[in-house]
Amino acid sequence: MAAILLMEVRGLLKALSTIVVTAIALMAPAGFVAAERAVETVKGSVAVPEAPERILVLNPALAGSVYALGLDVLAVTQSTRAPTEEGFSSVWAQEARASGTEVLPWDFEGFNMELILSFQPDLIIAGGQGRPGFLANEAYERLSAIAPTIFVDTAPTAWQDELRFMAGALGREAEAEAALASYAARVEEVKAAITLPPQPTVFMMTIDPDGQPYFLPETSATPQLFADVGFEVYPLTQRFPEFEAASTGDSVQVSLELASQVFTAPTMIVVPWTAGVVSLDDLQQDEVLGRLPAIAEGHAYEFADYAYRFDYYGAMAVLDDIEATFAE
Repeated sequence: MAAILLMEVRGLLKALSTIVVTAIALMAPAGFVAAERAVETVKGSVAVPEAPERILVLNPALAGSVYALGLDVLAVTQSTRAPTEEGFSSVWAQEARASGTEVLPWDFEGFNMELILSFQPDLIIAGGQGRPGFLANEAYERLSAIAPTIFVDTAPTAWQDELRFMAGALGREAEAEAALASYAARVEEVKAAITLPPQPTVFMMTIDPDGQPYFLPETSATPQLFADVGFEVYPLTQRFPEFEAASTGDSVQVSLELASQVFTAPTMIVVPWTAGVVSLDDLQQDEVLGRLPAIAEGHAYEFADYAYRFDYYGAMAVLDDIEATFAE
């Protein structure tokens, strides 16, 4: 029965797509051909409009970079990190409001395809890290039946690479370079304004108050941003190659029994999975984690949840927080 229903839904989407295309063709002037560009993605080549006007972004961790490219976003999936009342991430909420963006609800099990279809998008941007990227990977064919879908690789990468990929796909290379130049200039300002704590530095992510901590690999986005402003990142992946990465590869779980052997660096940056799960105060009160050198000696620093899996505006917000925390 499920297979039959799926076939019917696909047939309906195909029929609706045909009707829309036919209607556009009838309204267009004779000889008119909509401008498109071929974009190579990990899902293959996709023909996308040169000037999309109804863009859906199905991962809030990509939205800030889309805004940085000077594009309006019709709707974006609800953010779980530093969310505003509307459901935007606070780091790009101003841009979303200026763009007239709507919030697209979603849950851990999947996207609402009927709701996505109701927006009548002419372009979907999906993929990227985290659960939204996984869901988009699973639903790629259905999304592509609704509108051309630019799929950003779910493998761990720097936000700069995601920005450049989307810029190339959308003909916004100049805007991307301007954003990257702004980031580089801000990095130099922060470097000149801060005093580093004892080095090297280890990065802990907390998820469950009663669970095990995670470390962020030295090649992942958060440690690399701190490295940009002069922090020496402790190479935990290199030291513990036998540990298996979790999720999409940008975090590694550590048992409490091994925590004292892993988190030995004199300075620690603590980033919660989402706001309110575990605070630095909680760690200080923990019988095991409270004895870690950085925590016991007062060199553990708590950052906002948007310091994990961020885009352009998230990166700029983290730079502001670094400056505020370590200002001379």
